[in-house]
Amino acid sequence: MARPDSPTRGLLRGGLPRGGRVWVVTTAVGATLLVVSAIVFVVSSGTQGLTLHAEAVHVADETLRVATVARAQVAMANHFASIERELGVDVAEELLISAAQGESALDLIGLGIEQLEVSGGEVTVELAAAFAEFDALSRQVLDLIEEGRSSEANRIVAEDLEGPYATAFALLQAERDRQLGEVAASDESMARLGDIAQVLLALLIPAGMIIIYRELTLRMHRQAELKMRLEAERAVGKVREDFVANASHELRTPLTIVYGMAQVIEEHPEATAGVKELATSIVNEAEDLHRMVEDLLTTSQLDADALKYVIEDVSTTAEVDEVIAPMIRSGGQIETHAEEALVAVDRMRQRQVLRNLISNARKYGGAEIRLSGRLLGGMYQWTVSDNGKGVPAEIEERLFQRFVHRGSLVTAPGGVGIGLSIVRALVEGMGGTIEYAREGGWTQFRVSVPLAKSQASVIAREPALGERRTHRPTSHAASILGDEAHVP
Repeated sequence: MARPDSPTRGLLRGGLPRGGRVWVVTTAVGATLLVVSAIVFVVSSGTQGLTLHAEAVHVADETLRVATVARAQVAMANHFASIERELGVDVAEELLISAAQGESALDLIGLGIEQLEVSGGEVTVELAAAFAEFDALSRQVLDLIEEGRSSEANRIVAEDLEGPYATAFALLQAERDRQLGEVAASDESMARLGDIAQVLLALLIPAGMIIIYRELTLRMHRQAELKMRLEAERAVGKVREDFVANASHELRTPLTIVYGMAQVIEEHPEATAGVKELATSIVNEAEDLHRMVEDLLTTSQLDADALKYVIEDVSTTAEVDEVIAPMIRSGGQIETHAEEALVAVDRMRQRQVLRNLISNARKYGGAEIRLSGRLLGGMYQWTVSDNGKGVPAEIEERLFQRFVHRGSLVTAPGGVGIGLSIVRALVEGMGGTIEYAREGGWTQFRVSVPLAKSQASVIAREPALGERRTHRPTSHAASILGDEAHVP
C-alpha cells in the first residue's frame, strides 16, 4: 500500500503531474504529426507511382497502335508495287504516300520504345530485338520498292516480316498488361490508404482538439491560481512592509529614552567610572540598534517604492562634523579631509550613506579610518577608507547585494546584511554612484554625488578648504545626538 506522501498517492489524487501531462501531450501531437506525415508521404509516393504506370500504359498503347500502322503501310506499299508491276496500273502516288507513312510510323515506334523505358516500363532484350528486326525488315522492303525490286520486297513481306512483328507486338502487349496491373494495384493501395487516412483523421482531429482544449483549460486554471498566489504574495508583502515600517517607528521611542538616559548617566558628575563605562556601552549599542532600525525602515520604503528624496544644496564641510560626531563615541579616531563644495543631495540620506560606510569600516575594517571629499570631474566624491584587509575576492561582485558579507556567511555579526545594499540604493536614488576599490593597502568606498547648480552660494565653514582634522572621542551631548535622522 502506498504511503500518503508517496508519488503513487499523488498520481491517484491529482492524475499525472504537469511534466507528465506535457510529455503525454507532446507525444500525442508528435505521433499524430508523424502518422499524418507518413500518410501524406505514402499517398504522394503512390500518386507518383500511379502516374508513371499510367503513362507507361499510354505509351505502350500508342506504340502498339503505331506498330500496327507501320505494318499496314509497309504491306500497302508492297501491294501497290505488285499492282504496278503485274497490271501496269499507275499507282505511284498512292505508293509514295504509303511508303512515307510507313517510314514515319517506324520512326515513332523507336521514340515509343525510348519513352516507355523513361516512363518506368520494362523494355526487355527480346522486345528491343524483335522491334529492331521488324524495323530493319520494313525499311528494307521500302528500299527495295523504291529501287523497283518489288518481287524481292514481296517475298520479304510474305516470308520474313510477320514473325518479328508478331513477337514484338506480343511482348509489348504483355508489358502494357503488366503496367495495367500495376495501375490497378496502385489504385487499390491508394484506396486503402485513403480509407485509413479518413479513419485516422476522423479520430485524431477530434482527439487533438479535445487534448488542446483540455490543456488550454488547465493552463487557464493554472494562470488563475498563479494570479491568486501572486495577489496573496503581494498582500503578504504589503503586510510585511507595513509591519517593518510600524515596528521601526515604534522602536524609535524606547530607543530615544534609552539613548537619552544613558547619556545622562554617562555625564552625571557623581557617576563612578564603572557606571560611565556601562552607560557608554549602552549609548554605543543604542546607536548601532538605531542604525539597524533605520536601515530596515529604508529597506521597506525601497521595496514599496515609497522612498522620497528632498534634494537641496548641502555644504560638504558642514556635514562632516554632523556625520562624524555620533560615530566616535566608542573611542575610535576618524581622520577627515573634505574640500568645500555645494552638493545637490538629500541631506538626511547623505548622512545615512556616510554613517553606514563608516560603521561598516569600524566593524570589518582596520583601526585607521578616513573620510575625505573632493571635487572630481563635475561630481563630488566622498571616500571612506580603512587600513583593513579588504573584501574577499569571491564576493566583490556581490558586495552591494542584500545579505552578502564575508565569504560564505550570509550575514556578519552585528548587522542585518543590508547596509551596503541600502547605500547603493540611496546613492543611486540621489543621482550618484558608488564603487569599491583596494588601493595602497587601503579599502575604499567611493561615493560620487552631483554638485549643486551654483557653486557661488557656497558658505565658508570650518574646517577651511583642504584642512585635515582628526576627530577624537568627545562627551559633549550635542555631538552625540547628531541630526534628527540619526536620533530616534
